[in-house]
Amino acid sequence: MKDKFKKPTIRLFAFIFFIFSTINLVYTQELFASESVEAVLIKKMSKSYTKKFCNSIGFGLSKESAMNFSLKENNQVFNKRKEFNNINKELLAEATAIGVIENCGYPINLLGEKGIQEFKSYYLSKDQ
Repeated sequence: MKDKFKKPTIRLFAFIFFIFSTINLVYTQELFASESVEAVLIKKMSKSYTKKFCNSIGFGLSKESAMNFSLKENNQVFNKRKEFNNINKELLAEATAIGVIENCGYPINLLGEKGIQEFKSYYLSKDQ
């Protein structure tokens, strides 16, 4: 009786092992080929700017001083990249404004969608 169940059980486990090992060998990680170089650069720049700006605000600098400092620092860091001059300023301003408002909008009295639009326009005016 044991032999009757032993053979199908071994085959079942062998089949399951084969399926899982095949899936693990064939499985590939996600590829971000659709994400352009510009999108990656915008993400890096906005994150870097947000960090510098929010730290400046935290140290007690005014919004104007924090903006000037962060813009100069970011431009110096990313100016060496060849894609820097061709970057879409509107997208960069949008990503930066979202990051700033989410991380440190309260100390500068900017919240929500209105705060994002206000900071975006302020950023674009200073970046010129």
